[in-house]
Amino acid sequence: MRRVALVALIVAVGIAAEAADTYFRITYSIDRSGPREIRLIGRIFNESSLDASNVRLRVQALDAMGNVVSEPSAFVDRIIRARSEGYWEASVPPDPRISGYRVTVAGYRFQVHGP
Repeated sequence: MRRVALVALIVAVGIAAEAADTYFRITYSIDRSGPREIRLIGRIFNESSLDASNVRLRVQALDAMGNVVSEPSAFVDRIIRARSEGYWEASVPPDPRISGYRVTVAGYRFQVHGP
């Protein structure tokens, strides 16, 4: 029974990650002006018909092989209204191995209104 529950959990997490790609679109710019940090400054677009809250992002700084060099936390600090946008920011320490970034939605909650 424990194995069935684990498989169901893995499938549910996979479905949630795919759904996040459908509901949200992420853009960002990179600010390297500071000597002690690289800042990623971005927007996240909620393309669904529901308000989203508790939106957490997975920001990953990657080396040339796609390996994760750094993974800072990033959160959207307010509710992202349906078909609207929110803003986020993350800081990464400078590292010569960093050649790119990957930003994905790690979690969210849709707010359902009404009866």
